[in-house]
Amino acid sequence: MQYRFFIGIDVSKEYLDAGLLDGESPGIADHHKVSNNDGGIAQLLGWLQQHHGFTLEQSLFCLEHTGMYNFALLQFFSKHDSNVWVENPIEIKRSLGVQRGKNDKVDAIRIAQYAFRMQDKVRLWQPVRQVTEKLRHLASLRERLVETKKKLLTPVEELSKVGNDVMAKMLSRSMNKTIKGLDKDLDAIEKQMKDIIDSDDDLRQLYTLVSSVVGIGFVTAVNLIVATSEFRLFHCHRKFACYAGVAPFEHKSGSSVRGRTRVSHLANKKIKCNLHMASLTAIKYDEDIKAYYERKVAEGKSKMSVLNAIRNKLLSRIFAVVERGTVYQKNYLVVS
Repeated sequence: MQYRFFIGIDVSKEYLDAGLLDGESPGIADHHKVSNNDGGIAQLLGWLQQHHGFTLEQSLFCLEHTGMYNFALLQFFSKHDSNVWVENPIEIKRSLGVQRGKNDKVDAIRIAQYAFRMQDKVRLWQPVRQVTEKLRHLASLRERLVETKKKLLTPVEELSKVGNDVMAKMLSRSMNKTIKGLDKDLDAIEKQMKDIIDSDDDLRQLYTLVSSVVGIGFVTAVNLIVATSEFRLFHCHRKFACYAGVAPFEHKSGSSVRGRTRVSHLANKKIKCNLHMASLTAIKYDEDIKAYYERKVAEGKSKMSVLNAIRNKLLSRIFAVVERGTVYQKNYLVVS
């Protein structure tokens, strides 16, 4: 489809900054700022309609993944059958290279410029199914409760390490009911998540495929399904590796490689942590992965770089089984 108008939207909790490019004169950009609510979105549409020739059908809206702050805007787009591209922030930043200056107006216009230049690679956003949205919220709630429990227990563990058992026991007794309550809530949430997966044929099939890869447990499988919107947002494991912050990049200058390959600090840290734990599990239970890890470490590779390579291998396996539609089988994918 040929687009004429390209609208980049920088989304924050309170505001939407929109940058507009007309494909017939892409060197000229316009900007408008509105509140991030239904009223503000209506104002934004009114502003766009003031531009000669503007139609939703000929327009491409581009915005970055920002979680819940996108909700009202995406609801509007869904109702009006708009052309929307929800892009990984890392892809936009990399495509623009080194940029001087940064504010919401500048960011919005840069997103619009990205949409204009990369329109041939557009992947239109599709609304997330309600059942997957429920799973996402439950997974987020579970994560917050786990973090709360960890914060409560950390002081007790630290007191025990330094030999202050009296104070450790006092704190432990004082929050005993709270910890038990958290454990009960966590069990209930995980049951709800499993019930949701079991009640939906597509989710159940996806979960079976993803969790068939050695090292991928329940929480990691759910988070991968949610983060990829049932593997519709990402069709290539390398793209998702960039999103998760586990794709290695060389630092080069001319013909010289400066230092080891590194991963980006721009990442979905939750997924990155999940993949790290999955790689440790795979080393323990997958003979090929274990042999690969031991061989590379013996060759002098740093343990963290080898672990990161294993994260990527796990992602490769996961995307392969999803694309193939059959559970992981050792003979199909051999570690190199």
